[in-house]
Amino acid sequence: MAFDPDYLSDSSSTNNLRRERRRQEDKRRMAYRRAIEDYRESQHLQATFCDFPELLGQTDQRSQRLY
Repeated sequence: MAFDPDYLSDSSSTNNLRRERRRQEDKRRMAYRRAIEDYRESQHLQATFCDFPELLGQTDQRSQRLY
């Protein structure tokens, strides 16, 4: 049986395609996970500040000084 370099390149290109597809799926999965975490954090902050509605419209007076 002779060495067939085309067969070798096909398997390596297949592995590269699988690896790239897996990498893209992982990126998509992590972006989805981060979006869920951001949403949960914003919901937590909203629930926290709803307990203190007077703080929602308040601004820091020191940052509004005119020089």
